[in-house]
Amino acid sequence: GGACTNALLSSLKKSEGKELTWVELLESMREILAKKRFTQIPQLSSSRDLDLQHGHFSPLHKNGGTGKKRGLFIGINYVGQQGELRGCHNDVIQMKEYLTSHGFDDIKVLMDDGSHESPTGQNIIEAFEWLVAGVEAGDSLFMHYSGHGGSTQDKDGDEKDGKDETLVPLDYASKGQITDDMIFEHLVLKVPEDCQLTVLMDCCHSGTIFDLPYMVEADEQTMTSALAGNPIAMLQNPNFNLEQLMAVAKKLLEEVANNPETMRMITSGLKQFAAMKLGK
Repeated sequence: GGACTNALLSSLKKSEGKELTWVELLESMREILAKKRFTQIPQLSSSRDLDLQHGHFSPLHKNGGTGKKRGLFIGINYVGQQGELRGCHNDVIQMKEYLTSHGFDDIKVLMDDGSHESPTGQNIIEAFEWLVAGVEAGDSLFMHYSGHGGSTQDKDGDEKDGKDETLVPLDYASKGQITDDMIFEHLVLKVPEDCQLTVLMDCCHSGTIFDLPYMVEADEQTMTSALAGNPIAMLQNPNFNLEQLMAVAKKLLEEVANNPETMRMITSGLKQFAAMKLGK
């Protein structure tokens, strides 16, 4: 299976039900990856500045999960294509089992196994929309993606490295890839204030694909300092562009002017970004 999915689930299993702080989880994942000789470095990004020392990982909202609990799982092995993968379906099965054991009862699965909805670009975008449809404050959402990630040339100038990070859907060769801008438009901006969306991206470029305002990379220097008792903090993400986010939001609001519910969701979601004083 995928390195990130396996490391997360193994860390949670090893904890035997004990809640892990973000520092504990990141260090456990780093150790597991190193033991298996993977070179990936866990990276955490967030729309808010998390307390890494005292805050705990949980797929459930801080209210204990009293609201909706909805999960989206996407696994693509690219069966019969160049670059075929092997473990992505198994990643989805295992992650789905973990979430259902925590009360997630509204589930959608996209896999190229002939039995589930196909993970084409259009179906993935529609699944993003399904995940956030009708949600409100206090709800718990989870999304898991296991497949290829990539990058394409940035066409709107919002990426400092000149590239948009992407998800690679099953039909990428004919329909193209799903850019980080599209993920913001169809998913992130439609998460209302105080609704928790947790995302596990098990693919290349996964740490930067959401371009959220805050981030921390669990490299050796950072984690050694944390384990020595030195507080570590999330850093401002240099690729987060508040101006570009607001431009996307304005475009969306114009498109849904006749849909009060969607306008409410987007306006609510913007509140968590609008007060930020971050450099572009």
